[in-house]
Amino acid sequence: MAVSQPKVVSLASASRKKSPLPPILHTVRQHAKKQLADLFESLFNNIDDSLFEMADRSRSDSDQHLYFESMRELRLQRTNIAKTFIQEVHHGFELIFDEQQPEENGKFESTAADDISMVANDDLEISVAVAGIVSKVTSQHSLLVMQLTKRVDHLAKKQTITERMNPLGPERLSHAFVTSLECAEIDIKVRIILLKLFERFVMEHLASVYTEANQLLAEAGVLTDLKKVMRAGREPHRPTADSHADDRNEFHPGSTGAGADHGVGSSHLGGASFGVIQELLAATRNAVPGGGRRGAGPSSTGRRVSALSTADVLAALSDAQSELTAPIDIESIPAVLDLRELVIGGVSAGTDDKESRLSQAEDDVVNFVGMLFDYILNDRNLAIPMKALIGRLQLPIVKLAIMDRTFFQRSGHPARQLLNELSSAGIGWSNAQELKRDALYNKIESIVLRLMNGFKNDASIFEELTRDLRAFVGNDAKKREQVEQRVKDNEKGRARTIKAKLTVQKLINQKASGMRLPAEIGRFVSDTWSKVLVYACVTDGERSPAWQRQSQTLDDLLWCLQPLDDLQDIEQRDSKLPELLENLKLGMSEIQLPDTEAARQMVNIEKHLQNISSNDRAYLEEDEVPVVDESYQIMDEIVLTVPGERLDIEGTINVEAEYIEQVGKLREGSWVELRQVGNELLRCKLSTIIEPGGRYIFVNRRGMKVAERSRRGLAVELKRKTLTILEESQVFDRALQAVIGNLRQMHRHPTPSN
Repeated sequence: MAVSQPKVVSLASASRKKSPLPPILHTVRQHAKKQLADLFESLFNNIDDSLFEMADRSRSDSDQHLYFESMRELRLQRTNIAKTFIQEVHHGFELIFDEQQPEENGKFESTAADDISMVANDDLEISVAVAGIVSKVTSQHSLLVMQLTKRVDHLAKKQTITERMNPLGPERLSHAFVTSLECAEIDIKVRIILLKLFERFVMEHLASVYTEANQLLAEAGVLTDLKKVMRAGREPHRPTADSHADDRNEFHPGSTGAGADHGVGSSHLGGASFGVIQELLAATRNAVPGGGRRGAGPSSTGRRVSALSTADVLAALSDAQSELTAPIDIESIPAVLDLRELVIGGVSAGTDDKESRLSQAEDDVVNFVGMLFDYILNDRNLAIPMKALIGRLQLPIVKLAIMDRTFFQRSGHPARQLLNELSSAGIGWSNAQELKRDALYNKIESIVLRLMNGFKNDASIFEELTRDLRAFVGNDAKKREQVEQRVKDNEKGRARTIKAKLTVQKLINQKASGMRLPAEIGRFVSDTWSKVLVYACVTDGERSPAWQRQSQTLDDLLWCLQPLDDLQDIEQRDSKLPELLENLKLGMSEIQLPDTEAARQMVNIEKHLQNISSNDRAYLEEDEVPVVDESYQIMDEIVLTVPGERLDIEGTINVEAEYIEQVGKLREGSWVELRQVGNELLRCKLSTIIEPGGRYIFVNRRGMKVAERSRRGLAVELKRKTLTILEESQVFDRALQAVIGNLRQMHRHPTPSN
């Protein structure tokens, strides 16, 4: 019986093939794999806790079952997932030195036609989540990633290596994680959660990976001085309107484009993302009353209506853009423009043709951009003035999207970056009144107007304006940070004072509370000598000689004011008095007590010390109980308060643990919105958390302190809905994910049209 030939190539034999990878990159890869393995271990150590917490909070049995089953599946597949991830990272290095184009390697096999729609929807949801992670991490580690990409590119002689192809870049690593999860049978909902955890426990900690990789390459002589590297001829191709002319022809109603690749693992999505968007729009079109195809078709008269040319559509949008000259009203939310009617009306004006139609592809672009702006202009996280400004960009953005379809899938697209930068820059705006003399507002308004007036058909203006905005925001941030640093220093100084007052309060109450003292001496101890002790504690610390000296002076004063019935003790007290009085005088001078007040205090103290000494001697000589002065009172416990300190008036309100937990997740730099008396809204940033006491200090956009809350007080405000924690993620990515999610839900659960 003949032995059949094996159909699968042995991985072992393939691995023995000489690797084209330069030796230094072997070293970089090994170091990176070890660091990534450690981060992956940390990720899985936290996955169980996160899913268990979600299951515990679930309000439905189905969700709870989903999380517990996912935990079980991930435990079973943990080793395979980690192994696959590291293998994908390993393979990523090989790909960039393969003779074939890396973008052609690793493409996913085609999916059966019956399943393509739903798989594409899930893949698209993951792609959007990955795009958000890539955008955030690329921004966070931009310099390190750029340096590493340049160095790897320098070693690759036959092709240009971009950040998307960088084997340690955010995009490759994100796709490696997506691929590693394929062995686990888990719901799309859990996959998105895992991506968020991957971002938190792996991607946000890549600085050390990039730093070491750059250091290894630099030490090996690879671009030791990147500033001298010439960029000419090494920049990746930038798509233009003309370069996408063929791209436009690929999109047809209900299609995903010729040869579209639906795989999430592909690092270049091409036209597939917009193709899937078209599928979603087509699937939901009939679910909307009065829906249906809006492209070329029969007119009301029965004749066939041809679709408008792209040139006509762009011309109509440019005309509408130039006619939108009304002043920007930053006190109200702008309306979402009926972009379709603007185009049709613009083309039909002055002609007899009243039945113009958009092609289906361009109608889908217009429709989808309208949905994105509908989300953006209703986004709770954007202030009304920012919505008014971004609302003006509807026409330039839809025009750009028609010219350049990569706008929908390229997270680094200049137009998307500009939208994100605008929303991030203005997150601290509360209302229109405070913007009248705000230089940042003036800058952003000028950028919006420049785009409205200057964008014709050259998309490079978006990149130019983004650079301009970033430079301005960077300079503005430096000024703001100086002001904010002074606030932090003041609050830390205040915190030291509070701690010192608590220490002094405890000390005095331990030593003096319950003692019988003249009323004036009691006030001196609580009002004057407490300040001397606080000053010593803040300035020198509790273990300093100054603190010990002032504490001992307090002990001596209290001892000298107590009745004595032994002549030797009385003599000892009298001998102490000159030194005690001198120490009291020095202490008052250290806190710069006015001379007249210090003199008055010294007169009172000397008088009472002399009286107590005379009474004690009279008692010993006459054997009679001396009459106690009525001014001698039991000293109560003292309470030292901080000037301006706000007591927590919410202390008696019951607060659920979930609100306390949400407050616990606030970090320095988090933005919130507080609803104040009169329903006025105040946007502010958490500048610092001061301990002891958990005081949360908030500053406005200019870095000035505007609010202070306790941890419990914030939890109460969360419960009362007078506090909103603002989402700071990229506004366009947030809108894209939300709109696609809504379309996907409509696709799965369509509403029959009437």
